[in-house]
Amino acid sequence: MKLFTSSSKISLALFTAFAAASTVVTASLSNIKPAAASSFCQCVHYANNRFQLRPPYVWSAKDYGSVLQRNGFTQVSPQAGAVVVMQPSFPQTHPEHGHIGVVERVNGDGRIAVRGTNQGNNGLFGEFNCGNVNVTNFGTSVNGRRDVSFWVRGNNSNPGQQPVQQPVQQPQNGFRQANFPAWVMSSNGITLRNSPRLGDRSNQMVRFRQNLNFDGWTYGEVVNDLQLGTPDARWYKIAGTNFWVPSAYVNGNAPNSRPMP
Repeated sequence: MKLFTSSSKISLALFTAFAAASTVVTASLSNIKPAAASSFCQCVHYANNRFQLRPPYVWSAKDYGSVLQRNGFTQVSPQAGAVVVMQPSFPQTHPEHGHIGVVERVNGDGRIAVRGTNQGNNGLFGEFNCGNVNVTNFGTSVNGRRDVSFWVRGNNSNPGQQPVQQPVQQPQNGFRQANFPAWVMSSNGITLRNSPRLGDRSNQMVRFRQNLNFDGWTYGEVVNDLQLGTPDARWYKIAGTNFWVPSAYVNGNAPNSRPMP
């Protein structure tokens, strides 16, 4: 899908209008170093990379329901972690190809925040070999609309109900949702991790004394606290992303938590 490339011949005015209509909801990540190895991705490329979808692919995002079905996805009601396929008639999408992404949040009024690529250029970060990822609010409720569908991998015998579905990359050993801040106390900064393990390094970094906002935490690999020298198994997830930092490297505590299980 081509939303904002020069080859698509879309005018600068259309690009500007879309960017203005989209509100990025990622956390304070403006100082994360860009992913040098990541590339510009169309929205379908992000879905392919993130879920390791097998070909054959299709060109337009609007037709990706068939690709998802071949890869074991079933259609469900709106929920966080689901793949969303938007038709061209859905506002803020490409008028020919539509859009595809991953639902970051479903608001009470049916509006959704979508994590994906090629949906504006504000608050960009890199993941899954794509350097133009962000989280964008779509201002139209999905309730009652037939030009948007939601998909999760696995069987779902009752598509009308919302199954309990873990978002992609969310740890399975007890994720606690909580909103809290902390600042980086490692003088060398922190390389962000893709999971709660030191060895799962991303190509993104945050700098010394940078303030971060988190939307949850879990227990993972034990790391010695930089100040106290004591073991700490807590890992914090940066809000609006799938990046993790160890509690041992930041100054701030998740509410109602303790260093070890």
